[in-house]
Order: sequence, then C-alpha cells, then structure tokens
Amino acid sequence: MSEKGQTLYERIGEENILKLVDDFYAMLEQDELIRKMYPEDLLPAKNRLKLFFIQALGGRQTYTDERGHPMLRRRHFQWEIGTEEATHWLKHMHAALEKATFPEPEKDAFWEYVYGAAQHMVNK
Repeated sequence: MSEKGQTLYERIGEENILKLVDDFYAMLEQDELIRKMYPEDLLPAKNRLKLFFIQALGGRQTYTDERGHPMLRRRHFQWEIGTEEATHWLKHMHAALEKATFPEPEKDAFWEYVYGAAQHMVNK
C-alpha cells in the first residue's frame, strides 16, 4: 500500500495490467528460448498471469479462488529455469512495461515486484 492507502493494483488500474500482459505475451511468443516452456495455446497461461497480477498487486482474489494458493516456485518447478530463462522473461516484461502508459513510480514498483519474482523462479 502507498501512503495514499491505495494498492498498486488501484494505482496501475486493471486495464493497464491486462494490456501489459497482452504486450508481454506478444513478445514472449517470438522468444525461441522460453516459448517452448509454454503450451501451444498461450491464452490460458496469459489469462492466469492476468489474474495472478491482479491478485498479487492488491486486486480481487480470483486467482486463488480458481487455482488455490499461487505457490509460484512450486508451480514452475517442472521447467528448468536458469538465469538465462529468467533474463529472457524479464526482458519481455521490461519491454511491455516500457510501452505501458501508467506513471513511472508505479512502473518502478511493478518492476521491483516482477524482478524479485523472476529471480525466485530460478531453479537450476
């Protein structure tokens, strides 16, 4: 929460979160290294990430209602994720964030969150 009492979700706005994820997946789709970790149909994964970010940033709890506790590292342990894979994921997230139109302080806070989460996923 900020000093204004608003969550990052409220400060960024749901439409901006949805667009950010769409932009991210448009770039990820072209990535030869990490695209193979995803199913052929990206829509379910894209929708899960949207719900996850909405919840993680302080919005509604639909992700947990539908899928249970996020358990990010455990859910991703089936894939070998090294520094290179995390870097590719972050590169696309950063590019999507650069396209975003919400204010820089919120971009910085979002980046801090996803950077830490990506580092947490590294398992090799």
